[in-house]
Amino acid sequence: MKKTLRLAALLLIFSLSSNFSVFSFGKADNPENTETQEKDVKSEKTEKSENTNKKENPVKTEKNQKSPEEKTNEKSAEKKSDKNSEKNDSKSDKTSPEVKAPKKKILQHDGYLDVNYTLENYFNFKAGLFRAEFFGKTGSFNIYCTNELGKEVPLFSQTNLCTSTGFLLKIDEKIRRLNSESRILKEVRRLENDAGVQLVYTIDNNVRFVIDFSFISSTAEQPQDIIRFRTYTINLGLLAHSVDIKGIFDTIPGESSSVHFVTEKGTKIRNENRFIKEEIHSERSATCTNGTTSFQFIFDGNGIEPIDMISFANIDELYKMDWDATIRKGRGFTNIRAYEDSAIMVDWPSFHLSPDQKVENTIYIAASTNDEKPRGIAYIDHTDIVVKKDEPPKDAKVPEKPVIVKKENPEKRTDVDFIVSPIKDYQLDPEYIQALIDKIDSLQSSKDVNKKEIQRLNAELDAILAKLRQR
Repeated sequence: MKKTLRLAALLLIFSLSSNFSVFSFGKADNPENTETQEKDVKSEKTEKSENTNKKENPVKTEKNQKSPEEKTNEKSAEKKSDKNSEKNDSKSDKTSPEVKAPKKKILQHDGYLDVNYTLENYFNFKAGLFRAEFFGKTGSFNIYCTNELGKEVPLFSQTNLCTSTGFLLKIDEKIRRLNSESRILKEVRRLENDAGVQLVYTIDNNVRFVIDFSFISSTAEQPQDIIRFRTYTINLGLLAHSVDIKGIFDTIPGESSSVHFVTEKGTKIRNENRFIKEEIHSERSATCTNGTTSFQFIFDGNGIEPIDMISFANIDELYKMDWDATIRKGRGFTNIRAYEDSAIMVDWPSFHLSPDQKVENTIYIAASTNDEKPRGIAYIDHTDIVVKKDEPPKDAKVPEKPVIVKKENPEKRTDVDFIVSPIKDYQLDPEYIQALIDKIDSLQSSKDVNKKEIQRLNAELDAILAKLRQR
């Protein structure tokens, strides 16, 4: 009985195990078969891809095949090269002359001086023996003489863009150094057809000061060896001004010698000295030389307006002095800062500048090389130089009988020692009257009170008010 039960159990187990195996392998293939099938499918795919690659890239070999890292490096390198090429293209476009054409300079006109000009920031002007250098930013300049060997000798000091040489204006008791104040508008004008150069300084939109450089030949056979310095002081405003002018020239030739300057009369200047009106007329000029190249300043002669005073002193001392400089005759040109640093100061007479009025002053500078004497004095003495004046033309008909024109008599005030000229229409303008009152107030509140100027302005104001009462 037990044996039969064991046999039945074994049969039952055997039947269950056989059913399970049949069930599992009936649903899935043999693993060996599946692996071979998968390998066959993969091989077919690779063969297809290789065939397609061969069709597209028939020359491709194992050496041309690259790893993913190499491919990424190549891509980054290509991007960088593209960026660099774009930058280079942009730079080449910027630097190409076709993109940026030079600006055409505008020809302008000055109605006061009747000249056409173009503006320059920095300008070199060459004529004959000279090369003149102009700096628009500082309003400074220098003059060079070229000798026969082609070497240039500067006339003025070159330190600080040649700003130690320049002009000072005293306008209504206020001193203005033209090439050092940033508030003063400075211009370098190149005249049309290279007729010359002008340095222009506009002060508070009221007064314009112009230095006109003209280059002249002393004889027809000689290259340009003379420069005419002609200054124009122009009143652009509505008010009159009292003006004083000084020119300071920081010379270089002659400083290596014991004699710095020699006058036309033969006076040798070794230290501080001064010439006033009568002495200027007899001495006439001052020449400085380095032995071969000479420069001659001409202060007296035909076509030169009168000069009050010529001073010779150390350059620093001249700038330190008060407006009415005190020269100590016999003091040397050496100080703590510089050794034998001599300079010339030209002081013109003060003048009254009415609105729209123009006042001229002139000096000449002549140059020579090869140890010759400059021909400046000879040129002025033997040339008819005419100073421009408002004169009738030569062809104007003179009337047989004199024409009597009634004019208003100048008004003399009993309380003031001034003669007031007839009042004009522009002086009756309320803006002019207010500006005149403001000017009187500013002068009265200043430290250095100019009583004569205040009295003159008060006399003008009273005359204007009297004219208005008559209306």
